[in-house]
Amino acid sequence: MNVDYNGVASAFTNSAQESFMFSNGEALAKLFVFSDQTIEVISSKLQDVSKFDQYTIVMSNATFAQFTETYLQYARDSPAMAEDERHKMLCRVAELYIAVQAGSHGDWLAPVMRQVALALCWSAQTAYMATGDAGAYTQTASLLLRLLIDLLSDSSPMESSKKLGSLFVAALLLRISLRTSAAPGAYASKALEVKRMWNLPIFSRRDRTSYSYWLGRYYLVCYYVESARSQLEYAFSSCPEWHYHNKRAILRHLLVANMIRGRLPSMRLLDKYEMEPVYAHLTHHFRKGNLAGFQRVLADNLEFFRSQGNYLILLERTEILIYRNALLRLSRIHANLEGGRTIPYRDILVAFRLSSQNLDMDVLEMESILSSLVAQKFVLGFLFHHQQLVNLSKKQPFPPIMAADLATHA
Repeated sequence: MNVDYNGVASAFTNSAQESFMFSNGEALAKLFVFSDQTIEVISSKLQDVSKFDQYTIVMSNATFAQFTETYLQYARDSPAMAEDERHKMLCRVAELYIAVQAGSHGDWLAPVMRQVALALCWSAQTAYMATGDAGAYTQTASLLLRLLIDLLSDSSPMESSKKLGSLFVAALLLRISLRTSAAPGAYASKALEVKRMWNLPIFSRRDRTSYSYWLGRYYLVCYYVESARSQLEYAFSSCPEWHYHNKRAILRHLLVANMIRGRLPSMRLLDKYEMEPVYAHLTHHFRKGNLAGFQRVLADNLEFFRSQGNYLILLERTEILIYRNALLRLSRIHANLEGGRTIPYRDILVAFRLSSQNLDMDVLEMESILSSLVAQKFVLGFLFHHQQLVNLSKKQPFPPIMAADLATHA
């Protein structure tokens, strides 16, 4: 065995042991690095080392020694592995890290924990892109869940508690849970518990912003639109202006949540963040009450919105609102021509057919849409079935969509 390579392994384990003995998490984080470039450098130094236990035997903590040995094996072998096998080996490293953390006290291991958790998420994404198998996400979610449970179980004073890392891990768990084949709540329920600590000033602005963003996205998937909007608003306003691409990523989902609650973006906002033209097109058709145009734009951009996780909610939750806007436009035209608040069914049927481009829509289908609009308080008025008339309320027949009392909160 080459002496130079033995020297590298020996120096690494000695430095790791010293940092662990003195509870120096920052120093350990500089050793246990997971970036591809660093791993390739370490791998090139360790290719002729067959076993690492002869170096880790000097370590006083058996679990930490096993973690170090497994990390070095990962660093040596992973560059030559397929992505899915590489991810499985990284999961083994993460399992041993969780065991090390479980046996520690305080938050001094937080720098290492952040690197391990982030590496797991990136590795899962890479493995999924290479194989198309969501199992990598599921395995990562399980490990993040175990890590979060350990963090939350610490009863130490908050200032020095492992709980200081809980927002960071909870945000990653929410992120990964949206990718698993299981229902998001299967893994996200523990991450939601962290929300009660979210506004504590002891957490960094970065962690609060990240957690709010992923919590908002989780709420949006669950159709808790108002809760999603609240979290995404906070994330957008808290994200620094110089994080332009992050603000743009947040805005993609905030625009969806706001649209479903009747708040449409200005062209100035869309231009400022150079949003994709599709958002301007959707906003135009939504405002004009053009359901067919809105759904055509949505269908043309199916893959984009599916990748964002927003396709179904836009398809399902906007239809009734666009019919509302079509009726609003009709009521204004009718008021100018007739001067009254009563609109015949035949005129509404024509408006809805034009909006949806569904020329086969009959009066019964149109009336059911009207009934839904009135029941959900998107429109205030009365339906007269036998007279085939709608009598709109004298005072604000079209209240703001935001004012509708719907089950949009978590």
